[in-house]
Amino acid sequence: MSVVNSITAADAVSHCEHDHAVIVDARPQVVRHQGSLPGAVVVEPTDVRERFTPTPSGTFPVVGDPDTEIAVVSVTSQAPVIAEEIADLGYRNVRYVDGGFRALRNLVQR
Repeated sequence: MSVVNSITAADAVSHCEHDHAVIVDARPQVVRHQGSLPGAVVVEPTDVRERFTPTPSGTFPVVGDPDTEIAVVSVTSQAPVIAEEIADLGYRNVRYVDGGFRALRNLVQR
């Protein structure tokens, strides 16, 4: 199992604005009624393994470069677990957003 760290919402937004990162919104559909995150890759938590597993040819399907920074947003208790799951599939720069969706939404709405 990999060890992933958190990233602040401000850093996640800044990295995305400079094309250094991708936000993965892994909140369940029933929770996404709170709103969306522009530009985020939306993945159901139960589909993470299927969507992020490298293809038989070795390519990474959701985020093409395994070195791309991935900032995971999910329900608070699931975010670190989902980030770990993605990292275990071969992505090397995975973090979870401290404060989750609310923290990101507050920054994006400014």
